[in-house]
Amino acid sequence: MDRPVEEHNSAEDAAGPLLVDKPADSAVAATGGDKSAPTKRRRRVLSGFDVYVSLTCTVLMLAITAWYYWKMVSMTDQMQKSSVFASVHTEYASSDILDAIQTIEDFVEEHSLDEEPYYVTFLRLKYSHDPRGRQLDHARRKMVSWFMKVRYFYDLGYLPVTDPSYVEKIPGKDRARFLSELVGPLDDAVRLSTGRTPRSVFEFFREMYSIPSENSVSHLTLDNLPPDLRNMSLTAIRQGVASARQRRLPTATPSIIGGHSDSSHGEEL
Repeated sequence: MDRPVEEHNSAEDAAGPLLVDKPADSAVAATGGDKSAPTKRRRRVLSGFDVYVSLTCTVLMLAITAWYYWKMVSMTDQMQKSSVFASVHTEYASSDILDAIQTIEDFVEEHSLDEEPYYVTFLRLKYSHDPRGRQLDHARRKMVSWFMKVRYFYDLGYLPVTDPSYVEKIPGKDRARFLSELVGPLDDAVRLSTGRTPRSVFEFFREMYSIPSENSVSHLTLDNLPPDLRNMSLTAIRQGVASARQRRLPTATPSIIGGHSDSSHGEEL
């Protein structure tokens, strides 16, 4: 009778440690889980913060790069405009331009009280191959070339037409008035007497500085010229047409290949 009891007790003794061990293991596991959870959570927070810092640094670097690029482009553009500005001013102060201005002013002052307009006197000297007419024509070409170059820079944007600091100085209202009142009539007379239209460069600067076109010679035709000057003009027209044909023949192919047509910037002086 005692053996079953002993067997039962021994069975309890054997099972007892097993039942006690299991709750201990689960408690340790639970305790271990509680310790690792804050660590994982902290790692996730730090990982998100690192991503945020990385994105912020990337955006900041892109912004700095864009600003630096814009600054370099602005500085390059300003340097280019300053270079053009200095080049145009230097050319205007050259002895060739100053001599041309003096030649035109002296001629206009000398013939301002004549019965005939001074530009008609100029045409007579030019078509009769008088040395003074040749000198005056050379001065006219010099001045027209300079003003056409300035307009060319404005058209291409090398000089900003919307910036008053440039417009007030290049060419400036006084120079534009000189072009319109003294050079313009000489050039209009030459072109109209040979069957060509006046240049648009004069109107361009008249509009820029609100200069009236009262001295324009747009009304001039061959019928308005004296008979002797009219014959000279007709001869000049025939010579000009023949010369233009000779120049056009060898350059016809390149102009077609280049795809460019004649413009006001490349017209004959």
